[in-house]
Amino acid sequence: MKIAVLSDVHGNLPALEAVLEDIARWVPDQVIVNGDLINRGPSSHQVLQLLLQQCPESTFLKGNHESFVLACGLDEEPRSGPIYEIRRFAHWTHEQMGEEMERIARWGDSLDLDDLDGGSLHVTHGTRLGNRDGISPRTEDHELPAKLGDPRDLFVTSHTHWPLVRKFNDTLLVNSGSVGSPFDRDHRSCYAQLSFSRGRWRVEIVRLDYDWSQTERDYVETGFIEAGGPITRVMLMELRYARGMIAPWMRNYEAAVLRGDITLERSVELHLEQMLGSQSRKKTIAI
Repeated sequence: MKIAVLSDVHGNLPALEAVLEDIARWVPDQVIVNGDLINRGPSSHQVLQLLLQQCPESTFLKGNHESFVLACGLDEEPRSGPIYEIRRFAHWTHEQMGEEMERIARWGDSLDLDDLDGGSLHVTHGTRLGNRDGISPRTEDHELPAKLGDPRDLFVTSHTHWPLVRKFNDTLLVNSGSVGSPFDRDHRSCYAQLSFSRGRWRVEIVRLDYDWSQTERDYVETGFIEAGGPITRVMLMELRYARGMIAPWMRNYEAAVLRGDITLERSVELHLEQMLGSQSRKKTIAI
């Protein structure tokens, strides 16, 4: 049995095209899309349509960004003010997806395969603690029992945009990395190939080059960076530098923006200066 697991595409169409070409050559028995297919990038509707065309039998699981965009359709979701401005990119994605959000709402949160002799498998975007909880190379052993829950021979996660293969007790732990926005300073797309044979799992993390300069152009040409608010500029820098920048912005500035102590625009400017250096920021945010 051969299973391809891809995740965290984040609306990056050129990256997904490269991964699907490689998957077609490998010819897996099953393709699992392990969450965050949409949002945080410019081409969410297009990536869903491409997967439905090329891999119609895929298993789709929700990640935190599917949940995030679904929440934008709720009546109680703010339509103005600082919370809305911070989340404006997700509202833009919600509008782009249209009726496809009904399809996404039906996606499951996890997948279990227990009928293989010595090959039980659990796949989920985050961990047993939720789709916003992750496992990265920095996660320590004492944290893993709560995250992994009931033991499986193979536990597959995503979410952190950091690929890994790690053994913990009797569980082989795999993070499939990110197709569209890696955070490990490697621009190449990433997905996982899982093979089960003779009672054993084998895993390969595949890295692929793609035209990420086209993705940058898509940020502009789709209207994402203009209509999605200042936060999209941080997302663009994540793409260019292959490192996570939204999480530190949230830690350092989100509460202050919500209190009205600083504007969202100014917080993004300061954050990029701190992350990249003022001269680097001036050079790189021009498109």
